Amino acid sequence: MKIQQTLALASISLIALAGCGSKASTKSGSSDSAPVEAARLDLTTPPSDAVTVKVFKGGYGDDFFIQAGKEYGEQHNVKVDVEGDPHMWDRLKPDFLAGNPPDCAWPGWGMDYWALVYDGQVEPMDKYLAMPAYGQTTGTWRDTFDPQLLKLGQYDGKQYLMPYHVNLNGWWYNKTVFTKHGWKPPKTVEELLALAPKMKAAGVAPLTYQGKYPYYMLYGFLYPWVISDGGLQAWNDCQNLKPGAWKSRSMLRAAQTIAQLRDAGCFMGGSLSLDHIQSETEFLKGKAGMIPCGTWLYSEMENAWPPGVEAEFMLPPVYANGKGDPTALMVAIEPFIIPSKAKNKDYGVDYFRYITSKDKALQFVEEKGTLMAIKGLEGAIYPPYLQKPAELFQNAKTKWHSEYRFWYPDLGKEAEKAMAALLADDITPEQFCDRLEAKAEETRNDPKIKKHKVD
Repeated sequence: MKIQQTLALASISLIALAGCGSKASTKSGSSDSAPVEAARLDLTTPPSDAVTVKVFKGGYGDDFFIQAGKEYGEQHNVKVDVEGDPHMWDRLKPDFLAGNPPDCAWPGWGMDYWALVYDGQVEPMDKYLAMPAYGQTTGTWRDTFDPQLLKLGQYDGKQYLMPYHVNLNGWWYNKTVFTKHGWKPPKTVEELLALAPKMKAAGVAPLTYQGKYPYYMLYGFLYPWVISDGGLQAWNDCQNLKPGAWKSRSMLRAAQTIAQLRDAGCFMGGSLSLDHIQSETEFLKGKAGMIPCGTWLYSEMENAWPPGVEAEFMLPPVYANGKGDPTALMVAIEPFIIPSKAKNKDYGVDYFRYITSKDKALQFVEEKGTLMAIKGLEGAIYPPYLQKPAELFQNAKTKWHSEYRFWYPDLGKEAEKAMAALLADDITPEQFCDRLEAKAEETRNDPKIKKHKVD
């Protein structure tokens, strides 16, 4: 997860998306909870001091949030101090410990959100979501969000974490290289295996990857192929710590496919020692034709993007005979929170209502080039590099997540170590599965670990 100290759009530590559409995966908690009475914000009593908003300053910067604070302050005749920091989670940890948190916060990828929730540091949002959206008098604020994205922030039937922007995880292919050689991006694993020898013959490695950060390969290779083979339930069983799930037929097949690509020389030599910038640079140079990465690739590499090179987002190839939905897409968010001990809580909530209004959400899309958790933005103008991701997002029947590594960090670390060992040919696919099943069993049987469930 340390990769995101430099990641432009910082998606790896995101709270990953539960499904929307016909096949859904959901987080613990329920959107079907009993109705709650809408909150009544006290915005008539001026705050005793400035309303404080702290945001992660990554690839999106902090200028949008600072300007929104000025606008909101002028509308309500209050002072709003918005501050961004690339390591905001480190700045906020002592504030939470001291009982002096901000009124609204986007801590960023380095914050353990669930530890804050368990510790009572995060305000439940249900009564606020029952209010109308900012500037509206009818309907509810809740109804303006993608409901499956909201489910990601639920625990014990309450809403704690609030989605804002959305990142997609998948593959990218070097369109310039593919066009030059007349290749088509593979839609199936079988097509990938057939294309690989042609790519190698042309001096292009089929794939590279961010070897120093194995979760890229978990997100880009293993989990999509588990879902492709066995359907979404096969993956949900793993996250739910179901006995045997981590050594299921689908998990083994996915691990075997990775080993098959490794043994066939489909991965660029030396990839295991590369970080994200190094591997993505080699990909853009045309040394490798494809790479697993999220929609932040363009913004991350914008300053190093070679002139005339085109790259396009794609779904990971699926098994031709797989049970899973071929449109399945991994989507992820980084949440905002309202601290339970905030001094100006109502103003903090209302500031977040303001930046999630339709006009401000559209502005964020068009200024920052990202997808949003807010509904009704179909008319948004996406930059060229985001048009394909937006199309895939719109057409995906299954949107899935990987959250177990945030719930169960030790299991997540073991998965990363095992993936690195598999890629290095230090263990077999069977040993890979046995290793993770053993760690899942240890996690399942530890009564001190709070358990989550994906439905």
